[in-house]
Amino acid sequence: MIILTCLLLLPAIFCNTEKNETTFVPTREWQTVKKGTPIPGGLHVRHNFQTGVTEAKLMDSEDAEEKDANGNLNNSNANSLTLHPEKAIFEEEDPIPTEKSDLFNHPIEELKARLKQIKEDSGKNIPELDDERTQQIKQKFRDYETLKKEFKALEVNITTDAELLSNYFQKFQNHKNGITMGTLTNVETEEVLDILYNLEYLLHHIDNAKTFADMQGMNKIISPCLNGTNNEIKAEALRLLGAAVQSNPKVQLKALENDFVQKLLHILSTNVKVEVKSRCLFALSALIRQFPAAQKAWIDHGGVEIFGKILVDDQFQVQIKIMKLINDLIIERQNLQEIADAKEQELKAKAYASADIEKKLLKCDYCIHLSNLLIESFKDELSAQLNTDSYEFLETIFDSMITAAPICIDQFRESKDELLPVIQHVLNLNLFENLNLLVDKLETTGNTRDEL
Repeated sequence: MIILTCLLLLPAIFCNTEKNETTFVPTREWQTVKKGTPIPGGLHVRHNFQTGVTEAKLMDSEDAEEKDANGNLNNSNANSLTLHPEKAIFEEEDPIPTEKSDLFNHPIEELKARLKQIKEDSGKNIPELDDERTQQIKQKFRDYETLKKEFKALEVNITTDAELLSNYFQKFQNHKNGITMGTLTNVETEEVLDILYNLEYLLHHIDNAKTFADMQGMNKIISPCLNGTNNEIKAEALRLLGAAVQSNPKVQLKALENDFVQKLLHILSTNVKVEVKSRCLFALSALIRQFPAAQKAWIDHGGVEIFGKILVDDQFQVQIKIMKLINDLIIERQNLQEIADAKEQELKAKAYASADIEKKLLKCDYCIHLSNLLIESFKDELSAQLNTDSYEFLETIFDSMITAAPICIDQFRESKDELLPVIQHVLNLNLFENLNLLVDKLETTGNTRDEL
């Protein structure tokens, strides 16, 4: 049996769902206390946790004297016992922190008056309490007027993208003559490159590219750079052009109207710098992709012939870009068959038919150029020391041959005696996938272009 015995220093209330107003009359003998019956303070109380019975009695005289001597009976902060119908819980009131005790020394009326004053002053005249911690906290915060002054000091002039474009146009005009005449100093060259770099960053946003075109940026900025002699400026201007026209039909049309297809082909066929050629192909690719009218201009101005010359004799970094671009143009035409809407498919097919790239590629020996590139690569023992660059080169050739097979299968078969050993060697090395398909088509007899 578990019995809890305690000395009740403050009145304890026995709670129940039904309120009992009967007053408990203590004696010097233990008496049962009914649930919900209030009892006075200064009694001995015990509770049996097994039976749930609570009993109380008057303190013995010796105990009472001892408690009086210790002053516990007069201590208003002493512990109290609250017994519930089903359980007993000791609850100890949280002691008031020493550093905050001064707050409670103020009369209640004074505190009310101070609270009222706070509301009236909207926080301007907060009453001060003699509390060092309160002062420390307050010093960490600034009043509204101070904050306003600090925010005002942080204000900056917000410039729109259109205003930035206009500023760069004005700065560029100061160097335009120097660019075309080739008289720029090193410092001026760096300033022009910085202008082109910042413009290129802005023109990745489609709307900014449209604004640039409307401001005649093609003729006012890009053309002077392409006509100049500084290859570094020329390369940066080509990157700027590519950023402007990429996936932006309105700007593509502006570039086409300003003969940029012809200008890019001229640079590609006359400039010997690898970086300039690479940037030129980037710009040309961005200009003619998904744009049949520009593709026709590319064909009409000898683009396929120029590409063929590069595939015969040029740096393989440039050759890779040539093959990837033609690959994309072929895939564009193959994807027309996947257009669900018959009317839309017919309109696009008609637009692409004006630039008959397949016929032009056959006429300009593109298929033969691919075969020769692969054969010559292994004759030069390119595969013996296969590094990252040569791996990409071979991978691009194989991808191009697979994509162009519906067009080039007859030409590939003419060289199959040389091609098959090379392809088989690569298959043995497990370097590339999908080559079995190409092998099957090379070994198949027939004379059809639509087997793949």
